[in-house]
Amino acid sequence: MGSNQDIMHQFARQEINRFFSTYDGWKITPLPEAGGYDREFIAERSISGNKELNKVLVSFEKKVSKEKLESMRSSERGPYGQVFKSDIALIVPQNSDTSSIPGDIRLFFMKSFAFQDGMLAWMKKPVQKPADEKSKAAA
Repeated sequence: MGSNQDIMHQFARQEINRFFSTYDGWKITPLPEAGGYDREFIAERSISGNKELNKVLVSFEKKVSKEKLESMRSSERGPYGQVFKSDIALIVPQNSDTSSIPGDIRLFFMKSFAFQDGMLAWMKKPVQKPADEKSKAAA
């Protein structure tokens, strides 16, 4: 089970990098693991002297509990005691139940995973044929 967890955490990291790219100046810091596949991260960047801070939850559950989202609402303190306002972002598989998620939480959907028939499924990339095989198939 340990190796499966590591793989899921690698996918979680890939998904968060899609939305909070280092190219755009985001620095991603994982928070200590609480157990399970869900992971919390802090994404931060500085723009024109202002600090942007997002608390990000990557969840593989069909429905995320309100308690888990409410626990993320605490404010962050800087090294000199300053308080930073942080936004909350949630990254979930496609076809997740998002009906109970409050409107102030930014919601993103994974490319890698989706719920199909109530089960979590890995969305593989389709196999692409070389261009010359496509032209032969069309003829």
